[in-house]
Amino acid sequence: MLRSLLMLVVYLSFLGVSMAVPYAATLGYVWVDIFQPQSAAYVLLNTLPVAMIMGGAAFGTYILMDRRSPPPMTLILVLQLMFAAWITLTTIYAVAGPVAWDKWNWAFKTLVFSAFVPFVIRSRVQIEALVQVYTLSLAANFIPFGAKVLLSGGGYGIGLGLQSGNSGLAEGGLLSTACLMVVPWLLHLANHTRLVPKWKVVPFAYWGLAGLAIATAVGTYERSALIGMGVLAVHSWLRAKKKMLLGVVIVCVGLGIAYKASSGYAARMSTIEDYSSEGSAYVRILIWKWTLGFVASHPAGGGFQAYVTSVIDVPQFGASPAHEEFGRAYHSSYFEVLGEQGIPGMAMFLGIAGLVLFRLRRIAREAKQDPEFAWVVSLANATEGGLAVFFSSGAFVSISFQPMLWYFVAVPVCLNAYMWHARRQAAPVVPRWRSAAAPQIDDSSPLMSWRDRRDATVRRTIP
Repeated sequence: MLRSLLMLVVYLSFLGVSMAVPYAATLGYVWVDIFQPQSAAYVLLNTLPVAMIMGGAAFGTYILMDRRSPPPMTLILVLQLMFAAWITLTTIYAVAGPVAWDKWNWAFKTLVFSAFVPFVIRSRVQIEALVQVYTLSLAANFIPFGAKVLLSGGGYGIGLGLQSGNSGLAEGGLLSTACLMVVPWLLHLANHTRLVPKWKVVPFAYWGLAGLAIATAVGTYERSALIGMGVLAVHSWLRAKKKMLLGVVIVCVGLGIAYKASSGYAARMSTIEDYSSEGSAYVRILIWKWTLGFVASHPAGGGFQAYVTSVIDVPQFGASPAHEEFGRAYHSSYFEVLGEQGIPGMAMFLGIAGLVLFRLRRIAREAKQDPEFAWVVSLANATEGGLAVFFSSGAFVSISFQPMLWYFVAVPVCLNAYMWHARRQAAPVVPRWRSAAAPQIDDSSPLMSWRDRRDATVRRTIP
């Protein structure tokens, strides 16, 4: 009961604060989307459309109170909106029928809201607030899970987190990937946070959360998590300034995992080497082959949940006889997009991924020129590390439409808009000959041209 009351207070606080600080409703939606209080509460919140209410508040407060300094329209935003339109079109003719609309309902919201975030999140404080809310909302799931793993060792398919069942963050593949993605963000916050008091213990708190996130990923016994940890270690080492020190830390962490890991964990990880002797891994390859054949006859995709029409012949494994399997899931984000959205959808998905990574590198190179933007370089590298984890671990888990990816797509667009506004603010304003000859007037005057009013607004905007 007390837990439900606390979540209700937090929910109402986001709504109440948004009346004075409009972007608080956007942060509230991120909290609802990741923490999901409706699934953890016992009363009231579990009976209300909490996401719809908070989402309506986010859009409403922006339209009524906060329509200033919109971000530059980038190809990333255009592709996101095109992708949202495309998944709607494929759902109309989905081979799975009405069932496809269930997934469209939350996938469409995820794409549209992530494209909306950069319009609201503009300044350094707002960007950090977004990162803080996301990481702490996710931490509510991996803090208890990671602590139990350190005590018991974890296990495959064992629910040790806040949520139960086999969906959302209760599913090991999604949880482990989300935890590894957020580790670079936690390390960034340890060095560059402004919203948390600069006490000496603060960096240790973030490092501790990063450790629990890694422990959670290990404790799920997911093979995709092992791949993600390897990619995260390599990326962190490449971007680190003190490579020798970080290398020692990575080696020590690896040895610690090897020492604490049980024989069950080692046995499960060993199946990566010889996939043909392990049934579930080989069945994934069979469903990937089926997906390629399906797309060959359905190049525009089969819409959401198209995998329910799959039929694959599974050979004999040990005591299990040869048999047919129906409706096997894709077990890969790439094959999920390819099978459901076809070649056009796959092109948009890969286009967004490539553009985001390219944009992050460009932002980091530009921000390095000014020490004031050291936090931008750090966050760009951290976001790149999180995306590297997703694009490696996600190759073996069907999570391409989960919010965790699309918030990581929104942050680079926010950083790009921040740097864009910073450049315009620093650049000298050269008045046009008409405005230079005209007397100085207030920018709210109807006599002022919309271009000059826009320039005046930009000059007042402090990123």
